[in-house]
Amino acid sequence: MLLPRGAARLRDDLGAFLKARRQGAFGDEPCGTQAAVAARIGITRQTLSDIERGAAWPGPNTLDSLLDLLDLGWEDVAHPEPGYRRFQLGESFGGRTLEPAPARTRQRLFMEGKEANQLLAFGAQIRLYRKTMGLGLVVMAERAGVSAAFLSRLERGQIRRSRVFRFDRHDLDDAGYPKFIVLNAYLAVVMKATVIEGAIGQMPR
Repeated sequence: MLLPRGAARLRDDLGAFLKARRQGAFGDEPCGTQAAVAARIGITRQTLSDIERGAAWPGPNTLDSLLDLLDLGWEDVAHPEPGYRRFQLGESFGGRTLEPAPARTRQRLFMEGKEANQLLAFGAQIRLYRKTMGLGLVVMAERAGVSAAFLSRLERGQIRRSRVFRFDRHDLDDAGYPKFIVLNAYLAVVMKATVIEGAIGQMPR
């Protein structure tokens, strides 16, 4: 399986960890029975059982769906490469600070560099908007004219090149960030939306 940059390998107890998270063992709300979770991500209950028992490894699409459903990030399920520094979410888009509203915020990808910071902020804003509006991946993806799988990867910062956005490296701001241009009309409006303490302001419906 191709892991994000900076991730060395998946944790050995991946199945047991996913099961514990599904059952709410870390103080979170349980995410459902094996049958319910399996149905939501499009696999059989037996397949999920095999994954949780360590008898099988999830494929890339299955793991991505599980991470989204269980609200986990790559840092939860993969070991970082020795000495790798993850880029922290902070300044983005010319100094604007993006702080997702949910108290339980996770870094969802091993990233570094200014462009990586912008992609991470882009994905965080999309996810924040979607969660605040109560939209599922499928519904928002349809509105944006992309697939649900693509939108999920976009939220995680896993899309480095796309027709949805581009970088203008000839136009830098005072902080040295290349201009980040959102080409998708719907997502461009989402990026201009504001969320204050979970409230919605000037957000597209």
